[in-house]
Amino acid sequence: MRLDSFRLNRLQRKVLLLILAIMVVPMLGAAMLASEWVSSGFEARLKHYIVDAARVDQTWLRAYQNDAVMFGGVLADDPTFLAKLKSGDPNPVRRPIAHIAREMGISFIQVYSSDQTLVYSSKPVNMRTMWDKVQTEAVLKVTRGGRSQLAAVGITRVPRHGIPQYYLVMGSLLGRNFINELSHLTGLKTRLYYRDGDHYLDMFSNPGKRTSFRSLPADVMRRLKSDHRPYYSVKAENADFRGQYTPIVDNDGRVEAIIFSGLKRAGFEEVLTNRLLLFSGISFLGVVFGAVTGFLLSRLVVRPVEHLRDGVMQLAAQNFNATVPVTSDDEVGDLTKAFNAMAVSLREARNEQQQRFHRDKLAALGELSASLAHEIRNPIGVINSASALLEKSELSADKKSELLRMIREESVRVGSLVQDFLQFSRHRHPQFLRIDPLAPLKRALAAALAGTNNVEVHERIGHRSACIMADAGLLQQAWANILTNALQAMGDGGGVLSLVTAVENDQVILSVEDSGPGIPAEVMPRLFEPFFTTKERGTGLGLSLAGTLVEVNGGRLLVLEPEKGGARFAMSFPVRA
Repeated sequence: MRLDSFRLNRLQRKVLLLILAIMVVPMLGAAMLASEWVSSGFEARLKHYIVDAARVDQTWLRAYQNDAVMFGGVLADDPTFLAKLKSGDPNPVRRPIAHIAREMGISFIQVYSSDQTLVYSSKPVNMRTMWDKVQTEAVLKVTRGGRSQLAAVGITRVPRHGIPQYYLVMGSLLGRNFINELSHLTGLKTRLYYRDGDHYLDMFSNPGKRTSFRSLPADVMRRLKSDHRPYYSVKAENADFRGQYTPIVDNDGRVEAIIFSGLKRAGFEEVLTNRLLLFSGISFLGVVFGAVTGFLLSRLVVRPVEHLRDGVMQLAAQNFNATVPVTSDDEVGDLTKAFNAMAVSLREARNEQQQRFHRDKLAALGELSASLAHEIRNPIGVINSASALLEKSELSADKKSELLRMIREESVRVGSLVQDFLQFSRHRHPQFLRIDPLAPLKRALAAALAGTNNVEVHERIGHRSACIMADAGLLQQAWANILTNALQAMGDGGGVLSLVTAVENDQVILSVEDSGPGIPAEVMPRLFEPFFTTKERGTGLGLSLAGTLVEVNGGRLLVLEPEKGGARFAMSFPVRA
């Protein structure tokens, strides 16, 4: 099968996108709800499983204590045991009893006098904290072999009834064996963190290595120490596990250890609890299904209009001679006939437009040429007349000097006229930069007032720090033309220039008003017309050139109502952040 058969034109793509929108958008909503339901439900089940399994830690700890209390009661009821204690026997616990204790997980057996003085110990274990005499179970801090550990102990009074003469303490050390038993029992990863000052250390997971506990935020740690309630975390143990932290509290109410029981974050559980993965998977399947369905439907619906598409493409490429064969009498056939009629109309309209454009272009060129010729004719006439007079030998030296001056002035005028015309007709490409709009006006004003001391400038600056995107050089040239007209309007006697800036409706407006006679109402409609001037020796291109320069910089040149009777021109630009 050719690859071209799978390529879609634009109409087919629209049909495909429409079908995708109809099918996929609701499906995405359903995927979001489904992923939320599955992930939250599975996460809740995982939490329930872990919390229930973690309760075994406390149950197993109490089991150690209950076994110790039960076995201690049996031993305390043995008359020979009390007799050996009273006789000062150094080994009151018989070997079979010690063997049974080891099988029950009891690590050591100790006997204390009524004032809690150690009388006998099966192992070198020293109590760092003592129990209350009314207690039968406790978690105590002990020292064995120079290492501080915790022990779950059962305390039995000997004799059990009446005034106690001795206390029988049976304890199970909470260490590696305890952790391994919990791990096998619950199927969860179990860690035991012992308190060491203000920190908690794992001394059993990796033999010979002490790992600091830093998994919980400070506020959670404070709550764990104060409330003594277990804490469940979805991202426990540096986000590697889901698990529960259970505090182990000693007689003084201090958290001496923390048991962690957790399930590693990996495998199938992570997929079912990851909302993004679930949403992506469901969405991907939906998009694939929608795309296949849309592709088949788009090919079926759009195939009859492919010929019409080819004709439209030719017409878009300016081929107005394109025609599409009519192959049916249905709606597609009617559309084809309408297309052919439209192509004929466009061909005729294009021919007429080309002819009209050519006529307008010739008319504009003729008008511009006539204006330029009219402006050049007067200076050339003066130059010719002055040159003819210079040929007469009887002229005086003063007359010749006057005629030469006239020739130079008129030549300069023709040169200035041609220069303005070139600037007016040249296509400009501004170099846009973020600038202060007042800067080009200031530079143009300084240049215009150079050597002049009879012009007073009044400023009212209100644009603050607003900036524009423009070419400062072109704007300075535009302001120069406007200021030249203003100075000429005020005459040799000078006057006042009012400079105002403001920001209105996200537009920076800069205006300059002179104290001259103003602009007559009958002149206003032709003010920006090229070669139109009311001055005796003006070119009529200054304002036209200024307007062109402002427009290429994205602004507008305006004539505003004067505040004091003179001529007031303004430039408006959009504010740029």
